Amino acid sequence: MPRVRSTLSNHVKRLARGSMVGVEATLRVPPINLHAQVGSHMLRRRGAWPTPSFEQIRKRARILVIDDQAFPYEALFARDGYSLTKEDDVSSLSDLEDGDYDLILLDLQGVGSKESSDEGLGVLRHLREVRPAQMVIAYSEATFGLKAQPFFRLADGVLQKSADYIAFKEKVDELLQSRFSVGFYVGRIAVEAGLAGRENARLADLAQRAIISGRPAKLRAFLKDKIDDKTIRRILIIIEAARFAASVWK
Repeated sequence: MPRVRSTLSNHVKRLARGSMVGVEATLRVPPINLHAQVGSHMLRRRGAWPTPSFEQIRKRARILVIDDQAFPYEALFARDGYSLTKEDDVSSLSDLEDGDYDLILLDLQGVGSKESSDEGLGVLRHLREVRPAQMVIAYSEATFGLKAQPFFRLADGVLQKSADYIAFKEKVDELLQSRFSVGFYVGRIAVEAGLAGRENARLADLAQRAIISGRPAKLRAFLKDKIDDKTIRRILIIIEAARFAASVWK
């Protein structure tokens, strides 16, 4: 399958741009049960959302590893059919902001020092701010104090650098499967909005419809008096990312 590059609209790219100075670390998405997503069964019946096999996902997915040292499992991932790019440092922050990769494995030490005094932790915080649907596995061989714990909560997965290949592969497989699930994006939107009860159920329905149709007007109207404009813009970025993920299979 030919390489597909993430090409978001200029409008959404402008929304996604942000400063790494003073970014608030606000988003954490819990693990998602792919078989219990809001409305996902309905989408499968309608054929409105693609349902690729994991083999297709593995062949299509682009994974980036950012680590100043050798990544010990690069050869094993290649052997098992994954498309993995290894970089010793952040070579282009714009590529990360634009969502060029389905999954990023980010070492938290020794990389990103040009972009942030917090190195990989700062890069993680920035990505979560400007690309709220970007999947990131954070890992390190260092021991961090309590001050760093909020950064770890921003990641979709956290591993010790000493973890074995199976641990890395299991987490990668779990997140890649979620990447192409509509429920993943509905869940991210729900976390961003922070609503509860009936309002949250209504949000899930409107978010799903906005993702499928590409018309978020009703969702925006629903959220207008409930959350601030910045959060609404982040939700629009998530919707755009979801639609791109679906478009890969059309």
